[in-house]
Order: sequence, then structure tokens, then C-alpha cells
Amino acid sequence: MRIDWGTAVMPRVRRGRDIIMKKFRQLAASAAALGLTAGAALAQESVHVAAAAINIAHGPIALAAADPSIFKAHGLDLEVTDLRGASPNCIAALLSRSADLCQVGTTTGTDAIAEGADLVAIVAVSGPSGEVILSDDTVERLGVAPDAPIAERIRALKGLSISTAAPGSALYTLGDAMLGTVGLSWDDLNYRTLGEVPAMIESIRNNQLDGAFWVFGSLAQLLVDGEGVRWISLARGDVEEYEGLPFVAVFARRDWVEENPERVAAVQAAYADAIDRLIDDPEASSAAIKAEFFPDMDQALWDDGYEQAQLAFLRGGATTEALWQRLLDLQASASDKDYTAASFDKVVIGTARGE
Repeated sequence: MRIDWGTAVMPRVRRGRDIIMKKFRQLAASAAALGLTAGAALAQESVHVAAAAINIAHGPIALAAADPSIFKAHGLDLEVTDLRGASPNCIAALLSRSADLCQVGTTTGTDAIAEGADLVAIVAVSGPSGEVILSDDTVERLGVAPDAPIAERIRALKGLSISTAAPGSALYTLGDAMLGTVGLSWDDLNYRTLGEVPAMIESIRNNQLDGAFWVFGSLAQLLVDGEGVRWISLARGDVEEYEGLPFVAVFARRDWVEENPERVAAVQAAYADAIDRLIDDPEASSAAIKAEFFPDMDQALWDDGYEQAQLAFLRGGATTEALWQRLLDLQASASDKDYTAASFDKVVIGTARGE
């Protein structure tokens, strides 16, 4: 069901965005000039993050939830709500003021902005986290090698029964764009929406699905059991033009950002620290997340997902204007929306702006 954020959730609010952002930068600069650290200024204030999911693709918030000292070091007591894949609910939590921040697939946030939600992006979390896993029977039937040129592997998906997320989601949008590189779309596949990972695994294992395009690591059981093949991995750069795209981001209401510049700076710094730890100290970071959220998962499955994720996290929690616009262009090609309101200069703020 299409959710019209402009009418169903909140009226379109027209604000002087440039004035607000100028004020934000002035306040942040003033705090720095006074020698105030974000942690000292806030004296352990709270921040509530709604996460579309807790999985390895959303690693920074998972690590921060497992180790609260990351946010505490910046003066923040962290509260996290796991929405278990319900991405629209993440935006709804923001707009209803049930949460301060929403970590979600970037296209979910930019869709909301295009439809009238006055949001900004304060952290770019990770690059593309999607991978195509096909059953071993399907690969044998295709007669195309898993290391064939990427165009051949994408073209080989035509007519297959493939599951992915719902239309409008980051996975659906990126998958559609990927298929478009060889003149295909989801219409050329037997596309199905099946959000439950165990159901996907069993459907692929029993040849009810040929495969799935899903978050890396989720379907690793098939790889470990020898019943699946990693056909395409965006994390490892199989589709070169998608490398570094800001696939997951943290959004906030513009008015909340305006009212809480020091807290925003603290959140940005805490996320940057979490991302650095995920990249630079993978052994400890991996163990902390697994122990907290996935203690019973087979270690080989977990390690496979973490190795893929480590390639995707965006150092410093930042993205560039070119990469942001590239993602908007891909999104626009899969919808009839105007994403001018979600342009880099209007919604990406502070240290989330990379060089």
C-alpha cells in the first residue's frame, strides 16, 4: 500500500531550509569555539533511535546498542527500538515524535521527503547491502558460471522466481536499477515479496523460489549447506557503479535538528566511532553484536555476513553529493516522484557531508 506522507501523516511544511541550516552551523561553531565537547554540553541526555532492523547491515546501531559506552562517551544515553524490517514504521515514528532518529534504507527516507516530510539526513551509515543468492539447482540449470561477467549474471535472472523487499524499498529500487543495466526490470522476473528470511531459505531450498535479493548474510545458511550460490554481491563491488552509494542513513525531523544542534553533533560523532570500530576492530565488534542479538546463530553464518558488511560501512558516517544524487537518480528511475526536495544540499547536514 502506498503511504502518502504528505497527506496521511503530516501536512507539507514549507520552511526556510537555508536559514535553518545556517543557524545550525552557527550554533555548532559557537559550541566548538567555547571548547564544549558534545558529551560535556549534554551531560548524558537521551536519544531514541528507531531502527528499521537490527542486522549486520545496520551494524552501527546494533553495536551501539550492544555497547552503550559508544554513545555515553558523547554524552548520550541511547534507546533503540527494533522495528524488525517495517521500514515505513521508522519514518512514522519520527513524524509522530515517538523517536528522535530513524535508521533506515535511504530511499525510504527520501521517499518520505519527496512526499512532504520535513526530514534531514544526519549520518550515512553503509553502502549497498544487497546480494543475490540462487539455489544450486538453479545455477546448474542456467549454465552460467558464478564468476561470469556481471552483465551475463544479471541477464541470467530473466524469468526466475526471485524474492525481494516491497516496491519503494531500498532493495527493490536498487535491484530494479541493477536489472536496468541490461535492459530488464522486475517485470521480467517472477518477482515475489517475502519478508521472512526463514521462509525465503526454505523456499529456495525446496525450489519454490529460484533465489532472493536480500541483505547480505541473511541467506548464508544456504551457502554453508552447499544449497545456494552467491550470484551477485553489491558489497564486494560486483556492480561497480553502485559502490559507496549511501544505502542506509539516519534521518531526523528538521525541527528537532534545529532545536538540538549539540545533540546532533554528538550523535554524528558517536556513529562515526561505531563505524570506525566495525571496520578497524572487527573481531571485538562482531563478537559484541552476535552475543547481544544473535547468540544462537552458527558462527560460520555470522562470519560470512560480517565479512560482507565490513566492506560496506561508510567511514565517518558521510557521503558525497555525487553519490547521494546517484542514488536519487536510481530512485527516480523506479518511481514517478520528484526528489528535488531530497537533494544533497537540502537534506544532508553537518559531518554527514563528505568530500
